Amino acid sequence: MTNNRIDIVYLWVDGSDKKWRAEKDKWLEIITGKKPVYAGAADEERFRDNGEFRYSLRSVAECVPWVNHIYIITGFNQKPKWLNINHPKITIVPHEQIIPESALPTFNATTIEMCIPNIPGLADKFILMNDDTFFNKHLAPSFFFDKMGRAKVLFNAYIKHPSNIEKWKSTMDGYTKTLINSAKILDDAFGKKMYFGRPSHGIDPYIKSSWIECLKNPVIKKQVNKQIKNKFRTDDEIQRWTFNLYNLMTGRATFTHARAIKYGKHKISNFIYNLLHWNTIKKSNVVCTNITLAKEALLKAPTFCINDAPENTSEILHKNIEFLQKRFPNKCEFEK
Repeated sequence: MTNNRIDIVYLWVDGSDKKWRAEKDKWLEIITGKKPVYAGAADEERFRDNGEFRYSLRSVAECVPWVNHIYIITGFNQKPKWLNINHPKITIVPHEQIIPESALPTFNATTIEMCIPNIPGLADKFILMNDDTFFNKHLAPSFFFDKMGRAKVLFNAYIKHPSNIEKWKSTMDGYTKTLINSAKILDDAFGKKMYFGRPSHGIDPYIKSSWIECLKNPVIKKQVNKQIKNKFRTDDEIQRWTFNLYNLMTGRATFTHARAIKYGKHKISNFIYNLLHWNTIKKSNVVCTNITLAKEALLKAPTFCINDAPENTSEILHKNIEFLQKRFPNKCEFEK
């Protein structure tokens, strides 16, 4: 690779912060005219902090120690109490530093993501993470970028789209609508049809200069300038998936179909499937909400995500953290 520097960018929020919650609830009421009920785009689990971030950083220290720098985007003057903010590899990035004042305050991860290239000093190649994503094995930089510097992107499904995009979109859930929007805007801006896949929810590589180049297109710039003012997620936004697709479109990315390892009671069929698709499976992220049901798969994955969900009980959350404590028991250099 021409440039060996690879940074990590995290999005983090402490949803238990009373001042933050009060501000979020205030804006929900302003926008909706109703007292917040934590539904739809403002679901509480989107912001709930279960303590995973500490273990995510431990996974960085253990599995990818070659990372150049770690940028942690936060708002409302929040900082993890246990974080060593004086570590030379750690930089806290306040929302105010990268997001236009007219778009603040924001509780919208999509808004924050659209402004990532504004981080001062960010390397051209970076890996984007959430605090519930983890490295699980020693991984080389080549796991994320190839010898030509192309981002190695995982996607988890092929999609055959109908000719009527709007009709197709109307039948989808909110998240899928934003993925369709992400492909459609490239169609509108460049005349390229990229409606073929869904991102694999996990740890994704990006190229800053390519992201900025894409944002300069008038069609995309107009959309982004409009949507970053949304305090909460809406169905008419585009996702960072736009920039994955743009990288593919311009020859700056390679795409691999991610296949989750099969496990459960059908052991023979699982074995045959996993054997046939092992070359893809061994590179693929594993996502779960309940660690008890997916522990076998997670133990073999190169990366994984323990996603929160509305149905997660306190017992499930406890079991999830218990697993992380056993998997990453050692305090790392990024902790006080």
